[in-house]
Order: sequence, then C-alpha cells, then structure tokens
Amino acid sequence: MAERRPHPAAGRQLRSGATKTSTTGRVRARATEPRAAGARGDSQPRPNRATTPRTHGRHGDAGRTLRDGSASRPAPRRRGRKKVLRVPLANGGRRLHVVLIMLAMGLSLCAGRLLQLQGFDSSAYAAESAAALTQKLPLLPSRGDITDRNGTVLAATEPAVAVTADPGLTSKRPGEFADVIAPYLGMTVNELNPLLTKPNTRFVYLKKKVPAMTYSRMAAALAERNLYGIFRENDPIRTYPTGTLAGSIVGFVNPDGVGVEGLEYKLNKQLAGVEGQEEYESAPNGSKIPLGTSKITPAQNGYDYQLTLDSELQWVAQRRVAQAVKANKADFGFAITMNIKTGEVLAMAQAPSYDATKPLKDQKYRNLQALTAPYEPGSVQKVLTAAALIDSGTVNESTRLEIPNRLPSGPYEIKDHFEHDDDYKLNMRGVIAKSSNIGTVMLSRQMATADLHAYLQSFGLGARTGIELPGEDIGILPGAQMQGLTRDRVAFGQGLTVTGIQEISAIAGLVNGGVYNPPTIIKGATDSNGKPVALPVKDPRRIVSSDTSTHVRDLMRAVVDNSGKTAALRLDGYTSGGKTGTAQRGTSKGYKGYITSYIGYAPLNDPQIMTYVVVNNPKGADPTGTQVAAPVYRDIMQFALPRYSVEPTKTSVLKPKKISW
Repeated sequence: MAERRPHPAAGRQLRSGATKTSTTGRVRARATEPRAAGARGDSQPRPNRATTPRTHGRHGDAGRTLRDGSASRPAPRRRGRKKVLRVPLANGGRRLHVVLIMLAMGLSLCAGRLLQLQGFDSSAYAAESAAALTQKLPLLPSRGDITDRNGTVLAATEPAVAVTADPGLTSKRPGEFADVIAPYLGMTVNELNPLLTKPNTRFVYLKKKVPAMTYSRMAAALAERNLYGIFRENDPIRTYPTGTLAGSIVGFVNPDGVGVEGLEYKLNKQLAGVEGQEEYESAPNGSKIPLGTSKITPAQNGYDYQLTLDSELQWVAQRRVAQAVKANKADFGFAITMNIKTGEVLAMAQAPSYDATKPLKDQKYRNLQALTAPYEPGSVQKVLTAAALIDSGTVNESTRLEIPNRLPSGPYEIKDHFEHDDDYKLNMRGVIAKSSNIGTVMLSRQMATADLHAYLQSFGLGARTGIELPGEDIGILPGAQMQGLTRDRVAFGQGLTVTGIQEISAIAGLVNGGVYNPPTIIKGATDSNGKPVALPVKDPRRIVSSDTSTHVRDLMRAVVDNSGKTAALRLDGYTSGGKTGTAQRGTSKGYKGYITSYIGYAPLNDPQIMTYVVVNNPKGADPTGTQVAAPVYRDIMQFALPRYSVEPTKTSVLKPKKISW
C-alpha cells in the first residue's frame, strides 16, 4: 500500500498555534488549547460583551489570538433576526428626464392654447371682448304727424324721455340724487328713495313721458353736483291738439306708442317709422368712453299724413250731430260730408265722440258708426232702386201707377207711411217724392230679381268701399236668388243692411254723371325728408249712364220741390236734391224704434257737395228723417257750400214738376 502523502498544508501552524489536519482534503480547524472562558459546557461565567472585545473576521478567524494573548471564541450566529427592506434609490438622470418631458408637455399645451387664442380664434375672441364693452341703445323715430287738409295738426309727437336709474350707482348717495331730481320729476324724496336703492338690479324706471327740456335741465343740475347714475330712454308723447275733433277718425296710441284705434291703428307701421341704433364703447360703470369707437344708424321718422278732412267743417258737423242726438234722446248719430267730384270725405262726425287724449274714459261708441254699424237704410234706398230701374230701361220717371192702399207680399201686406185711397195715382217721380213703399215695390217687380241684385252690387253694397279706416263692415246684401218677399223689402230699404259710407258713396256716384269715386280720407303723405309718398290709386268706375244720372237728380229734386212749406229740405241760395229715410229699427228682439236719415246734395245740376245724416233711435214726438236728420243736413251744407266757393244759383226754388196723373 502506498504511503499517504500529507497535504501540503498539513502541519502548518496557524497564528493561534493550531494546526490543520485533513483526511479528505478539506481543511477543518481544530483547537489545540482549552476553550476560552465562557464557552458552552464551561462552568465559568460568560464574559460581558460590553467588556469583552469581539472577535473580528468570519469562521476562518476562529481561535484568533487577541492582543493581550488570550484566545477568543467564534462569534455566535444571531437567531430570528428580521431582514430590513431597503428600496434602491432611483436613477437621478432618469428622474430628470421625466421632469423635463412633463415640462415640455405643459409648455406645448400653453403654446397651443396661445396659438388658438391669438392665431386661429383671435377675431372671435376680440369680437366677444369688444361686445362685452359695447353698449347698444335704440334710437326711436319720431312718429309722423296727422293734419287736416289745411294743415291743422290733429295728432303730433312731442319729444319726451323715460327717466331711468342704475341703483348700483345711485344707492351710495340716494339722498343727494333724490333732492336734485324730485322737483323735475314731480315726485317726492320718499317715492324716489326705494327706486334709487332697489337691490339686485342695475336698472329701474323713475318716470316716463318726461318732456325732453325738463330732462335736459335735470341732467345739468346732476352734472353740477357730480352725480352719475341717472339715464334716459326716448319716450315721445303723442298729443292731440284738437281734443274730441275727429277723435274717432284719428284714434290714439297706447302707452307704448302703438296705434290701437282709428288711423293711428290703420297706419301704425307707416306712422311709426323705422328704429335706429347707437353703438359705443363703454366703461365698466356703463358710461360712454369719449374717444371710444361709436356707430350710429339713424332712425327713419314716420310718414306725415294729410287728411281730406276739413277741421272747421268737422267741428260744425260734430256740434250739430251732438245737438240732434241730445235733443231727440237718440242712441247715436253721424254725418258724412263728401266732395262728389273726388270722393274725398270732408267731414265724418259722430256723437257720442271722445277725446283721443283720454280714450279710456270715453269708450262708448269709440268706433266709427258710419263704418262699423250696419243698419237698414229705409227710404234712402229707393234712390238706388230707381236708378237700377231707369238704367235697365225697365221704367222711366214718368211711368204711371195706380197705387193701392195695401199690397200683398208673401204672407204679409206692404203699406205706406201715409194713408191713401186704393186708386192713388202717382208717376215714378211722385213715388220717390212721396216715398211710397207700395209704388216702389210695384215698379221693382217689373225687373228680374237677379238684375236688381247685380245693380245694387255694382253700386258697392255688400262690399267694403276701401276707405283707409279700420273696421269697415260689408253689410248684408241678399243673393241674386232672393225670395220675392225679400226682393220687395230690399226695394224700399229693408231686408238688407248698409254702412253710412257705402250709401253716400253709391248715391254720390249716381248723381255724378253715373261715375263712382271710391271714398277716401287721405289726401297725401310725405316721408321724413318731405318727399311725397305714393299712395294706392283708386280708379273711378261707371255704375250708370249719364242719362240715368240726370233722371236720378230729377227724382231727388222732386223730394225737395214737394216738401211743402217746410224749410228743412231747402237750402238758401242753392238748388238741391235729396231723399228722406225713416226705417224701422231692427234689434235682437225684433223691430223697435226708428232710424231716421236724410241725404242731399247741391247744386242740383252740377253736384259738388253731398251730406248724409243718420240719427239712430230718436225718441221725440215726430221721429222722421224730415224732422230729425234734415235740419242737421241743412246747417252743415249751408256752412260747407260757401266755404268751398260753390257758386250760388240764381234761384233756390224751382217750379215743381208733376208727380201724379
């Protein structure tokens, strides 16, 4: 057996005096001296760590000799010691990169927003900013004036303002503001203080309709005391200098300046004009920046209208109608005076009337009765029936009739307003002069019903005349297939309804050579620059022949010639023609009372002016057209004819023609 060779390290002496031996090639330390004091199994006490030096090194240092020569034992392993979690520090460079990226992203967003504001959307934002500092105030136009044919002002506009306040400015010194403005506004300090200090608002009205001069003086007084916070809005005052004169025609406006009656309503858009606007840059307190941008779009004032009315003739007509209504205890009355040659309405009076400046106190009969209150015209209608009969060639003014005392008509009988024998002999002139219902029906029965209807329709019945006033009624004209009973009644003025303007326009056309002139109440208009405004053209039209017109005038003359000794139908200095009317008054409960009327014209052979008077439900002793309406007609005509330079005739009384045979 070969001899085992010792390991090269065998027998090597360690620093502590120990030797290493190995049988397997691994080195194992073995102590050559007894254990140090305090080793396991040793009876000696364990040294205090605080006084005994610790050995340094790992297991290979076991048995290391200390400086004092004593040997130390190996350090025991610690049992149950918890590991401490240590987070490694971040990389500084990487952290810096993250911060720089975040800053770059933030700067990019800011740059993008800046580009949007100043590049792409700069105009929009600039406009929005400018709009926030721009004040827009309306510039109200001046409402147009209404005058009569001679320039007399019937409606005008007086400059005035609505005084406003900004409580945000006035609430700091309300007492000072109130002391200054109270005398100008006609208000007390106690009334003004709650308005000047009203919370949660920057706008409040103090008083409306304040004259412009009054506001100017008040503004100067505020400026002297350096008080800022009182403002104004244009709020013109509509005035009616003539009061009740033509009140129903002119109408009135509401507190907002909008027409609600009469011509003020009908022509509201033209009278009102077009609103303008003022734009200016303002300070945060609302005051105008003196050198800031400003723009003014001027308002366009409304049209001025000149009417065909004659205010003096209108006054005469209104007074006389009012007297007749009062004297006869009637419900209402009206009178229309017309220029036959042109269709111009010279006067349109009614009673009761009202003051346009106080419309709420006088609401009764506020509308024009001559346009809005249809009625059965009575015997005045016989003029239209006669014109249709003559123009159609059915009869002539000399046609003879034997008139019975009663005339059957359907289940009823027709009678005259006067009693006579069964063989009462009249020609057509006599039928109109005596206003015979029976004679008129007998003549009309000789004409086809459809033809009579066509003539009445051509005279303008059953349709609006087109006069420039609101609320015109069309009345009722029975159809061409009306029954015989209805046809009989229509012939003498019942069974149909008309308006005053329809009736006078039709008869004016019949005596005007047979030419119908549509009625008008507007003579002309001018714009805000004084230039004439084109008005709708109303063409005249022929309704009967000139020969028929001559015969109609002769029939109306017969009424005046045969009025006996009564002066009510005659005119001083002028020949004339006319026709009375006394119709039963229809109500919801049947016929009750009468509607009296008279229509006449002058001169006889050259008709110039016509007047039609209607008094509804007079309660006097003799409620007839001759006694109630004719005197009003006479007074109006005696004023109108010389006023319009109508030359008097040589004689006003003509020799009567025969009315009987």
